[in-house]
Amino acid sequence: YKPIIYMENFDMEEMENILKIEQILNNQNTLLDIILAEQVKIRQAVMEKNWMKLQECIETIREKTDVFVELEKDREALASAVDAEKIAGFESVAKAESAVRGKLLKSKVENNALGNYVKIVKDFVQGVIDNVVPQRRNTLYSRKGNIIKPQPESMVLNRLF
Repeated sequence: YKPIIYMENFDMEEMENILKIEQILNNQNTLLDIILAEQVKIRQAVMEKNWMKLQECIETIREKTDVFVELEKDREALASAVDAEKIAGFESVAKAESAVRGKLLKSKVENNALGNYVKIVKDFVQGVIDNVVPQRRNTLYSRKGNIIKPQPESMVLNRLF
């Protein structure tokens, strides 16, 4: 079901707000393209252990995310001034919003994949360290009764990994 849009049902301010919302969504879409490209670079940097490139990518994402959040605040303010049904009647706005949501979902999947990879590598390295440098065998408990695994206090390596 698509609502029929009659231009006389809109005042000039509502039309301007809807056009601004569309423009904001298009800008967010462009920002998300950049963020997704940087997320791919982050994964590559982690795999290659290129920490400088990783920091650069993270900083770029942080900057673009700040801009995205500001645009979202502006979009929400404009959307609150216009009836949601009127906004939904514009196919171009619906397409832009759908594209933004799809890219946000893709970004979330990419973040989860990288997070899982880092967790697996961390657990592997922790296992190797536990075998190479055994620590106290005493069982420590937190205030809530959970078992606390002792972390290595210090370790010196004479090789670059």
